[in-house]
Amino acid sequence: MDNRIQAMQNAIQHTLTAISEGRERVEEIAASTEDEVARLETEFAEVQTQVGETIQKVEELERDSRVARQRLVVVNKRVSSHSEKEMKEAYDTAYDLQIQLGQWQEREVQLRLRRDDIARRLKALRATAHQAEVLLVKFGEAATTLQSEFADAQTVLENARLQSVLGIRMLQMQEDERRQLAQRLHDGPLQHLASLSMRAQSAYSPNNESMDLESAVDLRGRLNDIIGSVRQIVFDLRPPLLDDLGLVPTLRRYVEQWSVKAGIEGKVTLMGLETRLSPTEKITLFRTVQEALHNALDHAEATKVSINLMYGVDKLTIQVIDNGKGVNDVNWSDWVESGRLGLMLCRQRLAVLGGELSIASAGTGGTCVEMTLPLKRAGTFA
Repeated sequence: MDNRIQAMQNAIQHTLTAISEGRERVEEIAASTEDEVARLETEFAEVQTQVGETIQKVEELERDSRVARQRLVVVNKRVSSHSEKEMKEAYDTAYDLQIQLGQWQEREVQLRLRRDDIARRLKALRATAHQAEVLLVKFGEAATTLQSEFADAQTVLENARLQSVLGIRMLQMQEDERRQLAQRLHDGPLQHLASLSMRAQSAYSPNNESMDLESAVDLRGRLNDIIGSVRQIVFDLRPPLLDDLGLVPTLRRYVEQWSVKAGIEGKVTLMGLETRLSPTEKITLFRTVQEALHNALDHAEATKVSINLMYGVDKLTIQVIDNGKGVNDVNWSDWVESGRLGLMLCRQRLAVLGGELSIASAGTGGTCVEMTLPLKRAGTFA
């Protein structure tokens, strides 16, 4: 599974790299095109101005040329009344104006051709710039879609892998729990009962079936120890107080006992009105707090733990905050593979109920395990 995920990551990364490089190239083309468009627009404006000035000049020369030709016609008709010099001047003037008119007309033609050529180039470049913009948008959409689809696929594969690992770990945990329960029963109540049986046998005298007071007191003490041991096992399996009194009193009692046993100061604080919870919700939250305390004892090296229960309008928030060494960013995959399944399983159970679990560094430098659960306020405890 890991190899397939890695291969997919590599393929997607190569594709994203190619898209990125293509996008950069298109951006370069778009930038150079925009620069060329700006330059040609400036040139077009200059040529357009020159065309206007040239047209105006041609019109002036046409007027002057008509006047000169009319003057030449008059001079030619009245040769006797004009000197040779006047005739030459009239001819030269008409000729010069005609030459200038031809030059300026040619200039007008060239300027118009140049203007039209610039206009065509501008049209083509603007089309190229538009296509570049469209390509950039498509590159972006392709990259976003690819990343999104890959993230979904990767999540599915990763979840499948985690479920597989988690299933195996859960089976191992169930077997460990059965083995621990059997060991506790064997080393605790069963050993005490065996010892009690032997003690009871030796307490009777051969000739007297009665038992002396000292032996009776000793047997009674041993029986109380056995009862206490069995009660503790029952409490660990499912605290009866959860069904009788609710979550908060059960947590207070458990934290009080846990503090004495662990040597860590523990405090339960309630904010808001306690809401009635279903049996499944109560045991899930209790087990999660229990696991968070276990984590504080085994991993955090804490000396103080606060359990804050905050009943809001539509959700219950519970924070287990310790003053231990804190945590880095939590990687659930690493936790599962390293065998730290407790809080991971609690997280999944809360998710089934619509809740969430998060782990982060507390403001005091320790760790904050926060769980939230949606509330249906069917009733409250006063």
